[in-house]
Amino acid sequence: MTSGFISVLMCTRNRGEAAARCLASLSRQDYPTASLEIAVLDDAGTDGSPARLRESLAGLSAAGWRGARLFLNAENTQIAAGRSLLEKKVPPEAEFVCFVDDDAELPANALSGLAAFLWENPGAGAAGPRIAVMADPAAAAHKANFVSWAGRYTEEDSAKPLDCDWLNSTCLMVRASALAQAGGFYPGFYTAHEEVDLCLRLKKHGWRVVYLPGITVLHDIVPGRTKRDRLYYLYRNKFLVFRRNFGTLRMAAASLGTLLFGLPKYLLESLRAGKLREELALILRAVLDGLLGREGKGPL
Repeated sequence: MTSGFISVLMCTRNRGEAAARCLASLSRQDYPTASLEIAVLDDAGTDGSPARLRESLAGLSAAGWRGARLFLNAENTQIAAGRSLLEKKVPPEAEFVCFVDDDAELPANALSGLAAFLWENPGAGAAGPRIAVMADPAAAAHKANFVSWAGRYTEEDSAKPLDCDWLNSTCLMVRASALAQAGGFYPGFYTAHEEVDLCLRLKKHGWRVVYLPGITVLHDIVPGRTKRDRLYYLYRNKFLVFRRNFGTLRMAAASLGTLLFGLPKYLLESLRAGKLREELALILRAVLDGLLGREGKGPL
């Protein structure tokens, strides 16, 4: 087993219990603790989480982790900017960077399995596990993802490692040199689609992005439930992905495909949820802002 140095990065906000559970799962990793460090960002939380986070991080330090640091944001910046900030805290000797969501729970072999694959496959820039629903581990929440010429996202499962276009960042390990070459997470996304952008840029630089179904990470989510404050970014940022990663012809095809097929789907989903009147203006604003290339925090 490789003992290449891994830097784990986690952003959290007002989810102290979930973050403590995630950190507890990290404390059970079968990877050499002397080759592990973690940096956690509390993104301007208001629930008193830092005290609990410090306690959990102290436990990792006592267990022999090379570093366990907590950073506090004075202003809520959301996940894309938070990860971008934490990337600047990664020690220069780190070989791999593992992004972990605060509501994830990792099996003991998660870090060792992801790192071993990257170590043994020098052309791979990123590797990610199967992401399952915590309340129902048999249900996959995220698999290997692909982006068509028409901008449509699809996913595929596999019994063996599978090269794909992008992976969900609930748990995503990236080779440090590849992360630097791709420029890391782009803060302009604010939230949603930032991992799609990162993985596509890794591929533009010649790196493989690989799904590893032999490792399953649990995610504490309710499938199919989208928070209203994320709708704007889910719709707007898809166009931002196209602008940043596709050439003129493909960007036009993907944008047109999303307008012709994606927009009606968005509206139908709101109609089925009985929220079309409530969400119509928000969806149309998101699509317009996406076409205009607007970034950062939206008008919410």
